[in-house]
Parts: sequence; structure tokens; C-alpha cells
Amino acid sequence: MNNAIEPIAAEVLSIFPVADGIYELELAAPKAAEQARPGQFAMLRPGAGGKPYLGRPMGIYDRDLMRGSISILFEVHGAGTRAMAGLHEGDKLDLLAPLGNGFTPAADLRRALVIGGGIGVAPLYPLLCQLKSQGVETEIMLGAQCGERMLALERLVRLGIPTRLYTDDGTMGKRGYLTEDLPEVLRYGRFEQVFCCGPMPMMRAVANICAEYRTPCQVSLEERMGCGFGICVCCVVDCQDAEGNISKKRVCYDGPVFDSQEVVWHA
Repeated sequence: MNNAIEPIAAEVLSIFPVADGIYELELAAPKAAEQARPGQFAMLRPGAGGKPYLGRPMGIYDRDLMRGSISILFEVHGAGTRAMAGLHEGDKLDLLAPLGNGFTPAADLRRALVIGGGIGVAPLYPLLCQLKSQGVETEIMLGAQCGERMLALERLVRLGIPTRLYTDDGTMGKRGYLTEDLPEVLRYGRFEQVFCCGPMPMMRAVANICAEYRTPCQVSLEERMGCGFGICVCCVVDCQDAEGNISKKRVCYDGPVFDSQEVVWHA
């Protein structure tokens, strides 16, 4: 953890629904906006000291240096996110950001494939902005349950990056799972690095396919967290080294981004 990062009571600049049960939240946080790097996350706790006690880890979706703000995408699942959905402009909530280790594109990267599933697109958008600014030839594969839950499309259109869309029900893009097409995409795409965030089964499948095609892949994991900076050790995952030795690593401190071949993917 960066010792310079201090918790603040961040003011809500805007909050609005982008799909059923999914919200975009913009917070005044000038220092976090300045320091945030693609793939890092924030710990948020509504109530500025009130319940719920534990914060919620959320990937940083966007930042606006002119407004001194960061944006978060979140889905309502329980009491904490329900309280966040009830916030209004001018309210405040506890914020600790930016945290964790983000994506690390290779210094000589020329072609990249970015894969997102559902709300997993959130931490990928800053990465896409970085890759575009660095002149990396990039393509996107996005999956969602249905067209209404295909997120961040307006931002992605502005980037002008070639994008393949997949939905479970066929209401947008191709019907089915993006992992069905991934082998062919890797076979002919000449991609040097893959970056992925989404549901665990999707990331596990992407990791296995990338291993088969010998394409380096980084994944952004999501786990329940207590502190966000490695003290409580409640967000550990099994990882293995090149010799196959298993160790526990903390998603908040060692991640949330890992090499996909480092992660032990439990069924």
C-alpha cells in the first residue's frame, strides 16, 4: 500500500443507473484521480463512518483530471451496495483509493486483446484509454447476459477500437459466449498480450485458452475484502510459481491483477 494514500470523505458529484441494478457513481477525489492507474481499485463505505462497517472494493472505471473525480460502476447485491445506490449528489462516503497493482502492458507491446464480461468492463476502460494513447493496436471482446446489460458502449465507441459483442440471449451482437470464438481470434489475431476481467468462469476459460495458444494474459480478480491493503488477509487466492509450488496471495495487495498462469483456477 502506498503510505501517502489516506481515507477521505468523498462528495458524490453524480449517481445514475446505467442498467437494471447497476449504477455509475462519480466522486470528488482529486488526489485519487491524479494517482490512479489502470486496474487499480477503490474501497468505498457509504455513510462517512456509519454502517455498513466494511468497505466495498470497486474497480476504478474512469477519472476526470479537470473535475478532480473518479467514477465507479457497481451492481446492487447486498446492504452495502444498496446503501450506495441510495446516495444523492452532495452526499459523502468514505473512500480509500487508489489501491492494488494494476495492469502492466509490455513495454514493446504492439497488439493487444482486451476481454470483458458484464461489469468487468469497468477496470478495463482505463486500460483501453492507455493502450490507445500509446498507439497499441487493440481489439475488444465483450460479453453480457443481454443487450441492456452491455456496459460502457458510449465510451468505447468514442475510442474507436474494433469490438466484438456477445450476449447470452442474442439481443446484442452474437449469441453465445465469447470464449467460443476466442481460439480462432487468438489463432489469427497475432495478439501479443491479453487483458481480462469478468465472471470467474469466463476468466478461467480465457486463461486456459490463452495458455493453449501461448499468449500472455493478465486477469483482474475480485474477492471479498475487509481492509483493502493486505492487513486482514481475507481476500487470499491460491497461486503457483513456475515449479508448481502453491502459495497464498492477497488480491488487494498482490493484485487485483495477476498473470493468468499464476492463478490456481478452482472449478
